[in-house]
Amino acid sequence: MKLYYKGSQEDIEKFDSNKGYDDHRCSHHNKCCDEHKYAHCCPQSPCPYPILFECSQGTGADIPKICPSKPFTARSLGCVTIDTSCLKNPVVKFDFCSIIKYKFVANFEPATLTFGLFKTCDDRHEIPCGTWEYRIKLNQDGGEEAERLTTSFCFSHCECSSCPGCCTYTVRIIDASNDCGDPLSVCNTSLSVIAKSGH
Repeated sequence: MKLYYKGSQEDIEKFDSNKGYDDHRCSHHNKCCDEHKYAHCCPQSPCPYPILFECSQGTGADIPKICPSKPFTARSLGCVTIDTSCLKNPVVKFDFCSIIKYKFVANFEPATLTFGLFKTCDDRHEIPCGTWEYRIKLNQDGGEEAERLTTSFCFSHCECSSCPGCCTYTVRIIDASNDCGDPLSVCNTSLSVIAKSGH
């Protein structure tokens, strides 16, 4: 749970005297602190490290047949933002989940999707965090009926002792190969991120 606390100086000094918690006072008032108008963060549970959680519902995308000679245009699947300004050495875990539907009509090259995760903190330059590949090739005996597949695809990304700040995590399909079959459909996408103070 996340709580923004701005009480009297007496209350803050009383909280600081409790040795069961670390001091999570902001060391500087950056843009993120100003927007949230807080001067002190405190947990509401005995845990000495507050835990932050954010989630977002993403968008879907249909990937049609792709000509290998043409460049692929990236498709955004959604983003989620988390503010770790008052965490000490934040440990962050990002999760992405989706459903992929595909109809396979011929036994040629496998269909692939490459997912990319990107991070932007405090309006600075975007940073690539990693890529994950989805690959599918169904067995086809030459019949006219196509095989249909509905499956889930998920990935996770962890960061230890990252820099505190307001960070937005964005997932995109950055490359794809689909020489045959109907469009690959990516739907029911969800993004979530959880963070806590490190040691």
